[in-house]
Amino acid sequence: LSVDLIGYAMTIALTIGVVFSLGFGILADKFDKKRYMLLAITAFASGFIAIPLVNNVTLVVLFFALINCAYSVFATVLKAWFADNLSSTSKTKIFSINYTMLNIGWTIGPPLGTLLVMQSINLPFWLAAICSAFPMLFIQIWVKRSEKIIATETGSAWSPKVLLQDKALLWFTCSGFLASFVSGAFASCISQYVMVIADGDFAEKVVAVVLPVNAAMVVTLQYSVGRRLNPANIRALMTAGTLCFVIGLVGFIFSGNSLLLWGMSAAVFTVGEIIYAPGEYMLIDHIAPPGMKASYFSAQSLGWLGAAINPLVSGVVLTNLPPSSLFIILTLVIIAAWVLMLKGIRARPWGQPALC
Repeated sequence: LSVDLIGYAMTIALTIGVVFSLGFGILADKFDKKRYMLLAITAFASGFIAIPLVNNVTLVVLFFALINCAYSVFATVLKAWFADNLSSTSKTKIFSINYTMLNIGWTIGPPLGTLLVMQSINLPFWLAAICSAFPMLFIQIWVKRSEKIIATETGSAWSPKVLLQDKALLWFTCSGFLASFVSGAFASCISQYVMVIADGDFAEKVVAVVLPVNAAMVVTLQYSVGRRLNPANIRALMTAGTLCFVIGLVGFIFSGNSLLLWGMSAAVFTVGEIIYAPGEYMLIDHIAPPGMKASYFSAQSLGWLGAAINPLVSGVVLTNLPPSSLFIILTLVIIAAWVLMLKGIRARPWGQPALC
């Protein structure tokens, strides 16, 4: 396939995966979450096993959609399990540890996959399938089954209609969409920008600086920052995170040919990401009624479509406007995300129990 067709195929697969993961994630509230996570991992592994065995493009796209859907469902149900089974003081701590582990995986995975491809094009797929066996084992041994939430105890029965009627969820999802548009694909966004103002060689150098800085910051600071989030300081810290995003984006504009400035700006930008990740989790956990945690986190996952469209929008902006316009637009977008987040908090006053 040509590069553009590969891009279309991946976009289609990602979109299919997100749409179906929303439905499956909502249904997770009706079933035992432990079993649901095991089924999601099984589907995830099956997709990686199947791709090397087929030569049909359509089947590859469908299996890639299955992988993306299964991963999204697993991540959503895992968040819901945290929310259902952990104390309010430990939720953000555990989520921060989980987010840190994810970033370690995302950092190690690409270079490891590149090395394996040099040996055999199928090896990365086999390794992914083998690695998925470990979480299945861990979940089977250590994760307890979810206790069924009785509707009469919470005053609300499980119903997808609740999602459409919750204004706070709407504002938080829109805020998450804009925030992920800014931070979810920032490395590719930066590489596109640098290729316009400089060349491909310098773009590689910038990405080689920005990605390790981002990974190192998340690994070292995510837990220490995330565990300090609580209902009393959520607004102040999310505001501080927004300010870090803005400072980082402005820093990118003035970084030019200085790799040091690119690294410093990326470090400040990453602090915003470190705050937003557990902050968004806490906001959704607060408004989700007992028995509907997975449904709410599934709705929130739609926000990640923002990261999916970032490369396309960045390309359009860089083609039709001055290069610095890209980061100016991203600055305005993250400010809008912050405003919508505040509207969501006001729609469901912070500190009050979740009501439908």
